[in-house]
Amino acid sequence: MGNSGCPCILCTQSSNEASWNHRDQTVAASTRDYGWHVMGVHAGSEAPAGWAYSIGMWHTLRSPEVCIFGLDVDVMMPLVNDAGDAVRNGPPLVPDQRRNDIYDNYPAVIRPVHESWCHDFFGAGLDFYPVSPLPMAQLFWPDREGRFPWEDDAADYCRENQPLLWIPKSDTAGPWGTV
Repeated sequence: MGNSGCPCILCTQSSNEASWNHRDQTVAASTRDYGWHVMGVHAGSEAPAGWAYSIGMWHTLRSPEVCIFGLDVDVMMPLVNDAGDAVRNGPPLVPDQRRNDIYDNYPAVIRPVHESWCHDFFGAGLDFYPVSPLPMAQLFWPDREGRFPWEDDAADYCRENQPLLWIPKSDTAGPWGTV
């Protein structure tokens, strides 16, 4: 591999950049200029809610990429940037970590994404890092009472709009498993 073992196309295929598709060129340019790119995916007929995720944080910061589900895409995309800035200026993301430096006035909990979900939600990331598993961490947000989706009495909107991607896809049921 090229740059310090990074498997991304910037490090392994940069001599072919002129032949990359427009999306890969855009992701590469954002990663070079800002450190990562943020993809926003609006809810469609198949997904109960939208999501946003980073591409390039592993290349730049050696941090897992981050994803957020269930809020408005225009809210989640800046939150992905906030997560990147928090990693750039502080400690790395680690599983089950609770952080207060990502969401204003709310804690975030970090969980690793099981590789069985990556093809469903992070195709552009897999194109940028043509390896498996894609290093991805899910950032969870709490309900108004501070409860996370897996906690007792969490609000339905919190539970339904955030899939539990640390659980293998084959072990889950519900609308997210059919996306």
